[in-house]
Amino acid sequence: MLTLGVWADGGVSGKVVDKEAGDIIDFANVVVTRQGSTTPVDGTVTDASGNFHIAGLKDGQYTLTVSFMGYHTLTKNFTISGKDVNLGRMGLKEDTQKLQEVEVVGQASSMKFELDKKVFTVDQNIASAGASVTDVLENIPSVDVDQEGTISLRNSEDVEIWINGKPAGLTSENRGQVLQQMPAGTIEKIEVITNPSAKFSPEGTSGIINLVMKKDRQAGYYGSVTAGLDYSLSAPWNVPPGANVGVNINFNAGPVDGYANVGYRYHISNGGSKTDRYNLSGTGAEVLDSTLIQSHLVQEGQQTHRGGGMFARAGLNFRLAEGHTLGLSGFGMVSDPKVFKMTNANHRTYTFTDLIGTGNRAYTRDQASTGAHPGGNATIDYTFKQDQHQLMVSGTYNHFGWNQWTDYTQTEGTDTTYQDQSNMNLEQGIEIKADYEWKPTPMSRLEAGYDYTRSWSHSNADAHNNYKDGTHIAELMAYYTDFNSLTQNHAIYVTYGNRFWNKLSIQVGLRGEYYMRHLESTYKDATGAEKDAYAAYPNKKDTAYFQLFPSAYISYDFGNGHELQLNYTRRVNRPWGHQINPRMDFSDSTNISYGNVDLLPAYSNNLELNYLKTWDRHTLSAGVFWKYREGAVQNVKYMDADGKTMKNTYLNVSTRQELGIEVVAKNKLFGEVLQLTTSANFYWNNIAKVNDTIMHMTEMIPVNLPSQNIFAGSVRVNAQFMFTKNFTGQISARWRSPRVVAQGTTSHSYSIDIGLRHTFLNKQLALALNVRDLLDSRARRNTTWGDGFWQFSENRWHSRSISLTLTYNFGNQNRRRGDRPDQMGGSDDMDDSGNGNSEF
Repeated sequence: MLTLGVWADGGVSGKVVDKEAGDIIDFANVVVTRQGSTTPVDGTVTDASGNFHIAGLKDGQYTLTVSFMGYHTLTKNFTISGKDVNLGRMGLKEDTQKLQEVEVVGQASSMKFELDKKVFTVDQNIASAGASVTDVLENIPSVDVDQEGTISLRNSEDVEIWINGKPAGLTSENRGQVLQQMPAGTIEKIEVITNPSAKFSPEGTSGIINLVMKKDRQAGYYGSVTAGLDYSLSAPWNVPPGANVGVNINFNAGPVDGYANVGYRYHISNGGSKTDRYNLSGTGAEVLDSTLIQSHLVQEGQQTHRGGGMFARAGLNFRLAEGHTLGLSGFGMVSDPKVFKMTNANHRTYTFTDLIGTGNRAYTRDQASTGAHPGGNATIDYTFKQDQHQLMVSGTYNHFGWNQWTDYTQTEGTDTTYQDQSNMNLEQGIEIKADYEWKPTPMSRLEAGYDYTRSWSHSNADAHNNYKDGTHIAELMAYYTDFNSLTQNHAIYVTYGNRFWNKLSIQVGLRGEYYMRHLESTYKDATGAEKDAYAAYPNKKDTAYFQLFPSAYISYDFGNGHELQLNYTRRVNRPWGHQINPRMDFSDSTNISYGNVDLLPAYSNNLELNYLKTWDRHTLSAGVFWKYREGAVQNVKYMDADGKTMKNTYLNVSTRQELGIEVVAKNKLFGEVLQLTTSANFYWNNIAKVNDTIMHMTEMIPVNLPSQNIFAGSVRVNAQFMFTKNFTGQISARWRSPRVVAQGTTSHSYSIDIGLRHTFLNKQLALALNVRDLLDSRARRNTTWGDGFWQFSENRWHSRSISLTLTYNFGNQNRRRGDRPDQMGGSDDMDDSGNGNSEF
């Protein structure tokens, strides 16, 4: 998203050379501080031509410090007053004396505040050692990850997950598996953007979580090797430990720099589930009425999840000429079920008590699943930058599969039945973007661009009754589905911003999108004949519409570290994947799930007022947000005609509102000993009353949902300790109050993670110990009610675990001055994400 601070008072630039020989010094460190302070305001390194430029500096007096191995440090004072300052050629004098090693002891900040986003540095999170990206997201303020890996932002699952400023093909269908396989060590930082501007896709009513991959551009080569073990501390105790190993390397040679990473993860976790369901003669309520009970179902389960996979990523950047850069990057996952398989063993016991008849039952159901989740992403981008103009063109291709094969064994008394179900899913997509930027004055910016996306998916599912040896007896026609989806989107946008009187910044933007969707769905009738699910209403197969998405921002700098911002955006959540796929899942024979092909897009209007105050050692961000969603998608439950089976699908509710406050504080205490990050969200949540009908195949089911109101909140605390220069620790704690859902509430939750890290051999070797979910308390607990039922359910997909990770760093980052290859002219202001987009 566009940072309003970019229209600040000015910037500083210059060129760093050897004072005597005149040679260019690339990769010299450049740091800016306010005069009289030692806290850095900003910093960078010189490019291949020795040039540097730091923008976004407020009016005031500053000190610039330039340093490089083997040279004396150079400092220079300068003043910003409404325009850029060019310090020209700055000569460093070579240090001919042998210097003693100087050690700097301190903790880098794990969190950075910007008005449009919050940035979290993964390297500073001890818990990231040997972990997956999913594990790290659990400790990010405003972000929640439930037991199934579902990610939500500010209590909403309508959130987009991007990689390096691009969607990268991560959808609600595949991102849980992708992020679980992606090592946290490949991530440099995580950006949480709750109100993106019109430049970016409006998809995801809650905002964007952007994962910025590591791609350090330093001289020479360097890398690391990591290996670790993790072990579940909950029953059953006979499972072996999980393991992870990875190799990472980065290099730079004149006009070319690149990176590569390959790793393997094998994880094992234990979980469990419990359901108490009461079938009622009337409508259930928050408090169970025992006089309405007709039958009672108790279901308990134990689960063991095993998953392994290879994850690899690589990229190259070529500085072709002055202002011209070509980039190639991509990542991929290998998940062959014969080698890197994902397995799930689930044992459930059922006790059904019929209080008005004689239908009491007691049985068990065992599930053994094997899955494969291969996929990848490839991107090519070209950037041209000259004077006040910049053009970037990029193309991206995504390919992800999600396949699962499951066998069920159900035993009731002396009778045993066998079933299987297979699900084959493929998702592909392309994106072509062109972004143009023009800075007519130092205080203004005009951006315009075009974005084309095309996504298509195919899903096929079937199920059978089997003999004991696995051969088929008969196909279960009701569970056959062949589903295809094709979407296309053409988008154009324009944004303009300016800064007035060195205090007031304004930005407005407008994005127009023409969206098209084509659906095909086939099912089988009782005879096995394939039928078109849209035959009765063919107008639902094709959808096309044009929508406008405006954005507006205004901020005022009061000086002395005080800043206030007000912003507004309109966003959309278009149903996708399992939400609209009519495939029926019967892994729990009493609880069937399927998608609703009738879902419509949900639109939201988002308004935020944010205040930011900075001190030398403390930062405070406080905001008020209001979100009004029309047609919000919610999961709904209803009892089947047999009165014993619950079905789950999705429905557009009329309106959903949230009004809340968010406070985030960052404090450095006791010198460098403790760095504390505290975040709190409190909000009022309302879901309007719904009277609607669900259409599934030939069924028409009326659904009546009462209005829901609740006041909810969450608190997170992350404490990082520096006991010595080589020994650090971390405690992460979170608490979340009950929340409202369409037909009930989700119970409160809490958890604590702890970690320790010690470095050896001048920090070349690091050993990290982590205990996740110290209290063994992570679980999802829901109380739901509706026509004819009241239910309490608890699910635990993970348990308390301990991990040990060893990391060895290698390489030579500091080339001798005489070893430099020939330099090519031009500067490269590309950001850490490698996409040339300073907004991310």
